[in-house]
Amino acid sequence: MSKEPSDSNSAQRVEVKIFNKTYVLRSKGGEERIAEAARVVDERMRQISSQITTHDVVKIAVLAALNLADEQRDLKDYYEEEFRRMFAQTAPGDIASSESEAEGQSGDERPQSWFDDFFDASVPTKERHERLSSKVSAKLQSIRPANQESISIEAEDE
Repeated sequence: MSKEPSDSNSAQRVEVKIFNKTYVLRSKGGEERIAEAARVVDERMRQISSQITTHDVVKIAVLAALNLADEQRDLKDYYEEEFRRMFAQTAPGDIASSESEAEGQSGDERPQSWFDDFFDASVPTKERHERLSSKVSAKLQSIRPANQESISIEAEDE
């Protein structure tokens, strides 16, 4: 017997089936989002189990998790590289000041990463609507589904 949440901000109870086992989960993210995540995990576990000879569900689950984590890392690396390219396209005056700063560094100091360069750079203040962060935020909000929010998933004890 499960206890239902008493307040409206509580997590929603969702039942999903992954690799022939049913799980009861609680999440504020919504049933469709959890079902999609479960579908991806189930699909990946089935794909991996078809390629290996073991029937150890834990091993298959760990391999699926590692596979998904590796894909996530690839995506993170891809977008970091895209941001590097975006920020590398600077105005000619910015290039001259960057070169003079680089010449002023001593040999024992480690060079700053693109991340440090970005956040340590002196940038003239722009109006809010002109800022890149505002433009990026507006673009992301325009393409994000209205009901999407951060979620946490918890297993419900049976």
